[in-house]
Amino acid sequence: MIKLPVKILDIRSVDPTVMISHQTASRLKFKHTAVVMVRHEVSGKSFSATPVVTEGIVENNVVGISAPDAEWLNVRDGDEVLLANRRTPASLDLLKQKMKGKAWTQNDVYAIVNDISKRNYINLEIGEFVLTSEFQGFSEEEMTAFAVSMAEQGTQFDFQEKTFDKHSIGGVPGNKVSLVIVPTIASAGLLIPKTSSRAITSPSGTADSMEVLAEVEFSPDEVSEIAPRTRGMIVHNEPLKLSPMDGIVAKVKKFLDVDPQDQMLSAIISTKIAMGIKNLVIDIPTGKYTKMQTTEEAMNFAHRLVGLCHRVGINVEAAMTLGDTPIGTNIGPALEAKEALEILEGKVKNTAYTKSLELAGTLLEMGGVASINRGSEVARELIESGKALKKFKEIIEAQGGDPNITSNDINVGEYTYTICASQDGYVRSISNRGTKLICAAAGAPSSKESGIVLHTRIGAYVKEGDPLFTIYSNSDAKLSSAIQVATNYMAVKISGMIINRVKSEKKI
Repeated sequence: MIKLPVKILDIRSVDPTVMISHQTASRLKFKHTAVVMVRHEVSGKSFSATPVVTEGIVENNVVGISAPDAEWLNVRDGDEVLLANRRTPASLDLLKQKMKGKAWTQNDVYAIVNDISKRNYINLEIGEFVLTSEFQGFSEEEMTAFAVSMAEQGTQFDFQEKTFDKHSIGGVPGNKVSLVIVPTIASAGLLIPKTSSRAITSPSGTADSMEVLAEVEFSPDEVSEIAPRTRGMIVHNEPLKLSPMDGIVAKVKKFLDVDPQDQMLSAIISTKIAMGIKNLVIDIPTGKYTKMQTTEEAMNFAHRLVGLCHRVGINVEAAMTLGDTPIGTNIGPALEAKEALEILEGKVKNTAYTKSLELAGTLLEMGGVASINRGSEVARELIESGKALKKFKEIIEAQGGDPNITSNDINVGEYTYTICASQDGYVRSISNRGTKLICAAAGAPSSKESGIVLHTRIGAYVKEGDPLFTIYSNSDAKLSSAIQVATNYMAVKISGMIINRVKSEKKI
């Protein structure tokens, strides 16, 4: 172990990386397969990383690290850190044991959570944890231990009153309903401090869409002060450090394009425990190309969810929702923010509107604002009266946005192209996967102005040349790429009334 000054570099890497010279590597006797540990004694923080040995980028006896890693350690250029060969975390052996069928104890789970939360794993090892979770799953005891342990590692909130929340497991494009539900619930006087991740597998996460309208990055103290006053917020969960492990693992899951169900369930509930949520509605989109492709799979997940929430003291209702096709018409951060405002402004009544009413209604019934089976009706009254829109503007202002913004003010991609029907017929399907691929090619979610707007719905009759959807992008090159994807992948399928034909092989 040696003490070296830090040089902050513009390092952009999937895996945490440090740069050192050949002389420094020799001094530490690093092997080419080494994993190093970087530690700042003042902050007490450390992280594991893969060393890159180079010449000409960093001087001898200096260690180069990325700006995000410098922020994690709380160091500046010139500050000294300890650099050493990392001792392999003992908890890594638990992953191998799990793959062989051994159940984890509560102490095992705590050790894994602690090591990942404190960044003692490199991304390859986190990937091993993710894939172990995918193929082996968790027992009920393991799920509970993960949820509680993950929450204990992060920030804890206590609002000293009943709290409400709605969460979607994701997987279906256009699911912007939280932007409608939060102000609706808040306008009824219930406290709903909504936290959300950025997009993992979809063209936009709730935080991505809300960021079009207002700031979403807040400190715990700011949330504790603002949320009770406005009765609602929509904020990005990562800066709050509710469940540090969740944010670390999410990046690897996105890279691997997998989201293990049991690990996902534990992660979701860990953030709710940390936020002090006591009343929760979980949206479980069900259908082709969602995370729950069959009703049976969704029911099993729902029962496991309800059981986990019961064990940790959360009143929950799981709602399996239609997920075979995108929700509403707009897909992509800015386009979804625009549609949410249109719903609150009374301009749009579509599947996103209906889903918002039903989920908000469930929360209103939980909170005693509406009697059983009248929740949707009360939610409709709050929206149609303008109370929900007024509350949303109050929330936007409290989060640093323009309270006078309307749906007409939202900027979308300047480069557009409309895909039209190539034949007469009925719209047979609108593919979740196809719309995701097109939106990704157009630039979403990193480009907030990009996405698509659907002009038709399943079962509608269209004629050749009728518009099916319009692609939006802020880049001419990305628009061309999205058009190519749309051409190769028929996101909207059209057919006559005959779906298929089977005929005799022999003539009679």
